[in-house]
Amino acid sequence: MIRAMEEEIGREQAHRLVRQALGEQVRESIRTATQPDGSRDAVEWLLRISEAGDALDLDRLDGAADEVNVNVTRCAYAEFFDQLDEPELGFLLVCSLDYDMADGAGVILERSQTIMQGSDHCDFRFKGVSP
Repeated sequence: MIRAMEEEIGREQAHRLVRQALGEQVRESIRTATQPDGSRDAVEWLLRISEAGDALDLDRLDGAADEVNVNVTRCAYAEFFDQLDEPELGFLLVCSLDYDMADGAGVILERSQTIMQGSDHCDFRFKGVSP
């Protein structure tokens, strides 16, 4: 479907529409499932659902009291899309939604790299986290 959209309306516009539609859905789903209060519990819940089924290997890092810092060192989502030879679609359908999930939980996510885009780890930095 995404490839057909790319052919019909162009890659950039197709990806923008997919991100917009999925992002709205994810933000609302997270808001419904948690209280979007920016709490540490909300961030921990996001991490638990993301790593369900042993999908991720996480290294937790020290940080300020209002941060949760995690490196993902193995990602089954990236492995799956790599096997399909579609890491770009994996980034669109999985990684780009991380920001919407954080927004839905009431925190800010900063991330500079992903396994899906060829890095050896993903660097998740959740900011504005309350105890």
